Amino acid sequence: MNVLRSLLLITFPLIGMLLVYNFYSYHEFNDKFIESNQQSLSLYAQNMHNDLNALDTFLFNVTVNDYNFRTLNSSVNSLQAHIASHEIMIQFKTALNSYQNVDAFFIYSTVNDVYRDIFASGYSYETKENIRQKLRDLTYTYDNYYQTGWISLEVNEKYYLFRLLGKDGTYAAVMVDFDHIQMNELVQKGTEVIYADKAGIPLTNKAFVAKQKLSLPSQVQDRYAIEKNDKYIAVGAPIQNSDLQLIFTVPKPSVFKGSFAVLFSLSLFTVALVLISLFFLNRSLLSPWQRLVNNIGKGSGQEQKEEYRIEEFKQVDAAFTQMSNEINQLKIVAYEHEIERQKAELQHLHLQIRPHFFLNCLKSLYGMAEQQSYKRIQHMILAISNHLRYNFKDNLQLVSLQQEVEHVQNYIHIQHIAHHIPPVCEISIDNALKGFTIPPLSIQAFVENCVKYATKPNEQLHIRIKAILLESDDGDYADITIQDNGEGFEPTILNELNCGDNTIYTDIHIGISNVRHRLSMLYGERAMLAFFNTQEGAVAEIILPINSRIKGGEENNERSGRG
Repeated sequence: MNVLRSLLLITFPLIGMLLVYNFYSYHEFNDKFIESNQQSLSLYAQNMHNDLNALDTFLFNVTVNDYNFRTLNSSVNSLQAHIASHEIMIQFKTALNSYQNVDAFFIYSTVNDVYRDIFASGYSYETKENIRQKLRDLTYTYDNYYQTGWISLEVNEKYYLFRLLGKDGTYAAVMVDFDHIQMNELVQKGTEVIYADKAGIPLTNKAFVAKQKLSLPSQVQDRYAIEKNDKYIAVGAPIQNSDLQLIFTVPKPSVFKGSFAVLFSLSLFTVALVLISLFFLNRSLLSPWQRLVNNIGKGSGQEQKEEYRIEEFKQVDAAFTQMSNEINQLKIVAYEHEIERQKAELQHLHLQIRPHFFLNCLKSLYGMAEQQSYKRIQHMILAISNHLRYNFKDNLQLVSLQQEVEHVQNYIHIQHIAHHIPPVCEISIDNALKGFTIPPLSIQAFVENCVKYATKPNEQLHIRIKAILLESDDGDYADITIQDNGEGFEPTILNELNCGDNTIYTDIHIGISNVRHRLSMLYGERAMLAFFNTQEGAVAEIILPINSRIKGGEENNERSGRG
């Protein structure tokens, strides 16, 4: 793992630096690419501005310095107005042939009711009439057009560029068709030239903009603007003395061309080489080592042994297999010893419960013999024999709850014979629990404890035994309660009982202590024994798991016969 970490610490930073350098170079190239197009756009826009400025200067000289235009601006007779407009149209005709980007000139005087124009070839009569009407409408917008600059107007769903000069009803105008503006070598192959207003709304090449879903830049304070999408970069520059901007849309440079292809190929090759190296390193070293560690963690035996390519792994696996087999043998021996020990301890605990009751029975028989109650003695001996027959069963064989209850009833019968005021026992067992198996004498020990400690002089003892089924998320439980109508447990005794005891050899509550210890050995922490007082008397509650493996292994579980 240290070798792998060292390799990763060296290779990954190098690959990362190479990738960073690739992306940095790509972005730098993009910036230079945009800067180059901005320079081309700037030159193109400057050339266009020079052309428009030349036209603007020419038109300004006509409207300001030309005698014929001043003549049209004042009221003259029709002959003078015709001669003046004719002279101006001669100048416009010469300019139409001299300036490349000019498509039409206009002269219009409301003072003398004169309108004349000249168009370049290629315009239909309908188009000319629509342009003339648009221009007439434009003359009614302002009285003075010297400060308006170049204006874009739409005629028949096509935009044209107009410059209108004049005032007080006499105007001269020039028209430039966007489609006839001369392209030059500054426009690279694949670049689309678009004219748009300063809000980014295209005036030309609308089909291309819609098809490519381009978002055109909007101008702010006559500065360059840039917009990008997945395929194109749009660079815009303002056209001076107008409300327009010139936009170049250039295809994005591909990252997989030229030197970038070499750099990215080298990066991908390096990454692939590192991944292949890691794959073989994992296959030959790390993965076998991980499997070996997992086998050791799981305590793998001979059946899980596998072949390793590395000799050291083979030696470790062989040594571990031998050690694991030896440990398993030791576990089996220790397990068998533990079972024998628990058997002996259970046998001892079971025998501890018996003498306590037997001594009480002998005292009762002695009292009845003194009273010469031979019938009672006979019944007592029969009940005791049934009691002994139940007790002399194999103490490791669990009994059904129904059998334990019948044994308790036999014990109560013995008490009926032995006492003038015998105890009364009420039993309520859930039908689903009658076949449930428990350790023998688990309930009888508590009933005997009730008879011993809860009996009051000249008052009948009432004992209630109840067993119900509890259902929970972690399994079902049998809840068994034994309640009497005595004075209840004393606080010190109650605290001692609920805290439990660590020794089974005690002279006080030996029956309860033995039951607690037997339940702990058989069921572990899943069994619970609780004691508390109610208004009616003392209560002992036993909660045992149902359908769970008894602590002590499969052998005890098979012997228990539990459902």
